[in-house]
Amino acid sequence: MFPFDRLIRVMDEWTAAQGRTDVFAQIGNGTYEPKHMKWTRKLDQLDFAKTVQDSELIVAHAGMGSVIMADQYAKPIVLLPRIQEQGEHTTDHQIATAAWLRGKPGIHVADTDADLPPSIELAFATARDTSGKWASAANPEFLTKIRQYVLDSL
Repeated sequence: MFPFDRLIRVMDEWTAAQGRTDVFAQIGNGTYEPKHMKWTRKLDQLDFAKTVQDSELIVAHAGMGSVIMADQYAKPIVLLPRIQEQGEHTTDHQIATAAWLRGKPGIHVADTDADLPPSIELAFATARDTSGKWASAANPEFLTKIRQYVLDSL
């Protein structure tokens, strides 16, 4: 995946401003190396899951893998979509994903870098409502429609 130095930089600045010592980041192949928070380049799947499980809050790009993982562990998540124009992805689909997810239980969306700190504060202040937890399987009616589309395409 493309580096997301913008998110890492904003989180590093937020960490410094808040005086926090409990922030951890997976930075991938980015060139920005945080100065105020603990970090690693990459976690394997088990370590990533354990890190999410032990976290109070997740801050991530607007990728469905991150959203699903946060949901599995009932963790609030703050999303900052990657932007194609800034070389963070090949399309702007994360903007649409974030718009679709906005307002769902436990999900907070920061549209801009400046929106990230207040979104984090709101996520901390808002208790995670797990009553809207996503189902582990798709709606049967939806599956029937997909199945029929595939069969019609053959």
